[in-house]
Amino acid sequence: MKSGYAPDTHSTPPTWHRLAACAQLEDPEVMFPGTIPADIDAARTVCTDCPVYRACLRDVITQERAARAELRYGVRAGLTGSERLAVYRTLRRQGRI
Repeated sequence: MKSGYAPDTHSTPPTWHRLAACAQLEDPEVMFPGTIPADIDAARTVCTDCPVYRACLRDVITQERAARAELRYGVRAGLTGSERLAVYRTLRRQGRI
């Protein structure tokens, strides 16, 4: 018998996600600051002492890979989309990914 529902294609988030500093925010929109420098700095501050910073950075670089900067949203691992793209390109050039 066929079901009318599509299978769940969303994977379960890694366990480190729940430990992230941004996961504790009342308003997660803080991490999507747009282009206002003060708002970007506020988002970066959340990442400053995050206990899972390295896992977050590794995850976002792996997930976004070569996506264009305008397709990278928010501040993750303390970096904007264009900054994450620069990190990806540097790591790729070094043969580390």
